[in-house]
Amino acid sequence: MELIDLVPNSMSFRVITTIEVDDEKEIPTGFTGRVRRRVNGRWVYVAWYADGQLQNPSRTHPAYRRFRPDGQVKYDLFYTRGQLQDPGPRSAAVRGFYANGRVHYEERYTAGQRNDGADGSAAIRKWRLDGTLRHELHYLKGHRVQVVGTHGRSRLAVDAPRM
Repeated sequence: MELIDLVPNSMSFRVITTIEVDDEKEIPTGFTGRVRRRVNGRWVYVAWYADGQLQNPSRTHPAYRRFRPDGQVKYDLFYTRGQLQDPGPRSAAVRGFYANGRVHYEERYTAGQRNDGADGSAAIRKWRLDGTLRHELHYLKGHRVQVVGTHGRSRLAVDAPRM
């Protein structure tokens, strides 16, 4: 089913084409607009496309949002031209949530590769349900690195690939 929505946009309206699908194969090649999928009457996900690639509709709204059976957000994915990309220096491209809505994990990406954030935060951070940090993993251009302390300063050492 295809719908057209008029969404207020500052002093005008934005026209959005929305399709509801049962299978991803139903998404037309080169599609621009919103895709929604329902299973048993519940939203499973909402995705935004531009020219057939996942694309954030705005800096604060993710290109892909997955929902739990109760309707709560399970995780958000931010994309730029089909690649995972942090929407800003203080925001992660991937953010997962516990069922109670607290942040469970964040993953930072630059041009589709895991990378520490522009603010220096670790590429992967996971929290316990009580909000305490469980662990952090650092990445540089898609490769896992370890932070090595040297007399008050830090430097990154790249791990050797495992064979």
